[in-house]
Amino acid sequence: MDAVAVVDESKIPLWLDGQVEMSPQEWLVKRSHAEVTDEKAEIERTAELLVIAADRFDESHRMIANRAAQLEDMLLEHRINETAVDRLEWFTKLPTLQTPHSFSALCQYYYNLRTQGKTEDEIIQNLLRI
Repeated sequence: MDAVAVVDESKIPLWLDGQVEMSPQEWLVKRSHAEVTDEKAEIERTAELLVIAADRFDESHRMIANRAAQLEDMLLEHRINETAVDRLEWFTKLPTLQTPHSFSALCQYYYNLRTQGKTEDEIIQNLLRI
């Protein structure tokens, strides 16, 4: 799914903090620049991915949602159209890494390598070496 600016950003907070009255999955789907045809299904998919990611990375759903949204924004600045939810899914499917890495660190590694023009396969190989 490509990221395209379709959200009225004035109505969706830039960051998911304790004051936002929506679930992390709802916020992430609504905040994303992705074109979504079935919002309810996408929110359910995102909820499942957040559970997997929170378990794998031992981080809160809110923190993971914030980092995924931040990664989407950073990539868009480089005209790399990848959605937060699709990146979240990609991270949850990574092979188990040799050393523990936080979700935030993996997002930063991904961003650095992706903006250097690396493919997903090349990024996986780089991540497996760290």
